[in-house]
Amino acid sequence: IKGVGQEKREKDLYLAKHSHSFYGGWLISQTLGFWSAFSLFINIFKPSMGPATASSFKHMSKKSQLTIENTNPDHRENDLQIGYQVDEMTNRVEGLLKSIGLVKDFAPIVYVVGHGSSSVNNPHYAAYDCGACSGRAGSVNARVISFMANHQKVREQLKERGIVIPEQTQFIGGLHDTTRDEISFYDEDVLNKQNIEQHKKVEAVFAKALDYNAKERSRRFFSIDSHLSPSTIHEQIRIRSVSLFEPRPELNHATNALCVVGRRELTKHLFLDRRAFMNSFDYQVDPEGKYLSNILKAVAPVCGGINLEYFFSRVDNQKLGAGTKLPHNVMGLFGVANGIDGDLRPGLPSQMIEVHDPVRLMVVVEHYPEVVLQTIQKSAETYEWFINEWVILVVIHPDTHKLHYFRDGAFIDYVPTITSVESASDIKSILESHIENLPVYALS
Repeated sequence: IKGVGQEKREKDLYLAKHSHSFYGGWLISQTLGFWSAFSLFINIFKPSMGPATASSFKHMSKKSQLTIENTNPDHRENDLQIGYQVDEMTNRVEGLLKSIGLVKDFAPIVYVVGHGSSSVNNPHYAAYDCGACSGRAGSVNARVISFMANHQKVREQLKERGIVIPEQTQFIGGLHDTTRDEISFYDEDVLNKQNIEQHKKVEAVFAKALDYNAKERSRRFFSIDSHLSPSTIHEQIRIRSVSLFEPRPELNHATNALCVVGRRELTKHLFLDRRAFMNSFDYQVDPEGKYLSNILKAVAPVCGGINLEYFFSRVDNQKLGAGTKLPHNVMGLFGVANGIDGDLRPGLPSQMIEVHDPVRLMVVVEHYPEVVLQTIQKSAETYEWFINEWVILVVIHPDTHKLHYFRDGAFIDYVPTITSVESASDIKSILESHIENLPVYALS
């Protein structure tokens, strides 16, 4: 994928290229330099979004143009093909749809939403973005796969492979800023008139959901009163994300403990306290585990890697983590060190892992044990994660609903000591009165 054209980004005047010269630097420091001090003072009491803010929305502008389709085999750069050919696009869309079980009953609009974050003065910014996108925002991926799924020739080939996407159905990419709890959508102009009206209604639903999501997250922040209204808390969350002196703009993947690979019915109406990675998967669409293999190839290193990153940083934050971020100095844009110490810190700072419980990730897969065993054994790299128990693997049998625990190369029956969960009719009150990890609740 290649971007088309150039975009001029906003920057502070005193950091312009003219400040790099001898006379320009002296002049700017004597004039605008004083303004920067005043601006810093104002930012203490009224934080706001500015050029210095690292925002996931800046990763790709809504107006950016991308070369996604390769229409000429000779269109190459550095011996790499620019864009995807139709067959390649079809393979990727088919793989995505079958891996999540979305092969029928398509809604008029399918939203593909990546995630990213925003923060200021934060060397660990990449850790807040998408781990599967190499520490960047998922906006490009969301936009690209939506383009592919809307492509007429791709849909024709998908139809030949048994996936019929209705003509009325359109895909649209988006990006969720998890720090500010905001969503931005791309290429909205491709929507037809009917879907535009529907999209406007859905945007209102997203806005309300983001307000409540901000309120749910706020119970971990001591500086925010979680009893306030969702909209009021959401505004405080936005201010917190751009505060120059906020060491905890968000808690990211802290408290992660579970990854569920299965149908939505498995976790519907369950409160998991934001501790679970969720991967939609329908075993009926993939009886041989072909697409499950691709899922677990990503789940093990990505989700498992994230979990161990927090695990080791929490177990010994001084040696395996990064200690407090307050005295950190950035070293060569590839690491941080404490003050004048020369040793690079290997893990996460204490502000990111304070609320985390150091437990290994449990991956729960809905499929037949024999299929899952064959699937993980096909890839030595994936198998090592499970056989060495860096990640715990449990399978739910689709027919009997019994649990099977992977140990020493085989699945053994597992009988849980707890066979039911407490029901909660007022989860709002529970959230407002607790800051620690909560048990699983059945929402009623």
